[in-house]
This record gives sequence, C-alpha cells and structure tokens, in this order.
Amino acid sequence: MTRHKDDFYPTPPEATRALLRRESFGPTIWEPAAGDGALANVCRRQGIETICSDLNDYGYCQSGIDFLLEQSRVADHLITNPPYRLAEEFIRHAIHLGCTKHAYLLRLSFLEGVGRHQRLFSKHPPARIHVFSHRLTIWRGDQDQTSTGTTAYGWFVWDAGETHSPIIEWISDGE
Repeated sequence: MTRHKDDFYPTPPEATRALLRRESFGPTIWEPAAGDGALANVCRRQGIETICSDLNDYGYCQSGIDFLLEQSRVADHLITNPPYRLAEEFIRHAIHLGCTKHAYLLRLSFLEGVGRHQRLFSKHPPARIHVFSHRLTIWRGDQDQTSTGTTAYGWFVWDAGETHSPIIEWISDGE
C-alpha cells in the first residue's frame, strides 16, 4: 500500500471515543491536524469545544496552517492523529508551546528507538499510554475501506507535571 503524501489517515471514531472515556480534556482542545474532522467531530459531540486547523485543505477547517510553525498555543489541551513521520516533532512542539495536556494516536512502534528515547522520552515521558488490545483499522483518506487492521496503535498522553514512567492501560474490544 502506498502512503498518502501527507499521511492523511482519518481517525476512527471508536478510537477517539475510547480516549475520551479514559481521559478528561477541555473545555477547549486544539486539533492541529484535523483533516476531514473525524476526530474533532467526536470531541464536539462530547461537548468539547474544538479549534481545528490543518496544513492541507480537506474541506473541513482552516487550511494552510503548519502546526510546527505556530508560535503560540490556541488551547491548553491538544488531541490529534498527527502525520506519523512528524509525530515526534508534533509532541516536542506542543511541549515547547506549553500545552498542559496532549494526546496522540500513534503506532506502538513509536516507543522504539535510541534516538527518540534520548530526544524525547528520557526528558519528557508520556504520562499514560492507552493500548488498543485489538488492531485498529485506519484507512488512507482516499482508500476503499475494506481492509482490516494490521498495526498496533495506542493513545500516548502527556500531562504537564507528571514525570513518572508511563502508566500503560489497555483498551479492550467493546469498550
């Protein structure tokens, strides 16, 4: 399967709902890679005000906004499914901007790597990682949705002031 040019892989609604059952956010969150609004719409249905932007125009929100060039935060809390190749930069930039709580839907393989450990995890470990016990199916934004999940995902949550090793919890089927 070819990757979408800018990693446009809309967040499955059940993934966002699972996060919101486990973590409190708000009253306002920032979704800086909003794509077609899949994640933001779930948050809004849960009563969370959501400020959305994206580098690309997928017809949903303000486009042309590069999160990595933002100089100030628009909300204290952030939830996103970032372009995977830029995930570490997104996390480090949110920390730099002073976001007090931020969550990212990422492959579990994000935990691997000496370099990432030195640059990120040793200085700024996530507070919690919510691991999906079943494989999520995340399709490219332009792909026929008939395949099944082959990649392990989890929500990686940073919470200001929490510097302990991550607490790992599982999200089971049907939750």
